[in-house]
Amino acid sequence: MVKGDRIDNVALLSAGLELMRQNGTPLAKAPSKGRSMLYTMPTNETVRVRTCNDHILITLASKDSDNARLNIEGTDMLLIVMPEVERTHGRVIAYLVPTDVAVTQARKTHQEWLDSNPNTKGDNRTWNLWFDDANHKSSSGFATKWAKYRLHGEASTVGGQVIEDIPSAGIKAEVDAAKKRLAKVAGVLPEAVKISIDFGA
Repeated sequence: MVKGDRIDNVALLSAGLELMRQNGTPLAKAPSKGRSMLYTMPTNETVRVRTCNDHILITLASKDSDNARLNIEGTDMLLIVMPEVERTHGRVIAYLVPTDVAVTQARKTHQEWLDSNPNTKGDNRTWNLWFDDANHKSSSGFATKWAKYRLHGEASTVGGQVIEDIPSAGIKAEVDAAKKRLAKVAGVLPEAVKISIDFGA
């Protein structure tokens, strides 16, 4: 299957927050540095949101060793949001996974990969978990392995669910995506589609 255009992280984030609301656990934005998407649940548990256009949880390690710090650590829960069809606007799927479960699994599968004597030059700091049943042995099939963590409900990157504190760059990405969709339906170039937003209305 040919993959579509990349979906902006803001659209995936918005849909993930909507699914959390539908599941009775709305998230409140928490202070964070850089691009981290940190939130709190009504129970005061902390949540890190990770979005990906593909069905993968990409985890970065601080170093190539079993005691490395992973960039998914530091919160109680991990909300993983991805399009139902990779790189395609529409319905999203999301998993709310305890962070310690995700960290343990990332470390375990990475070690199993190293134990298989892979053809590598070392310094392996990207430890991925695939949700599809890809040919990655123990590091794949997490759609099934983590089925109990999948959120119920329906949310989409189409139709513009609104999230609080959406950055202007995110609004531009949403408008650009809408132009592409409308242009395809109308059979014209995206440049021919004009969208205006009246923030005073």
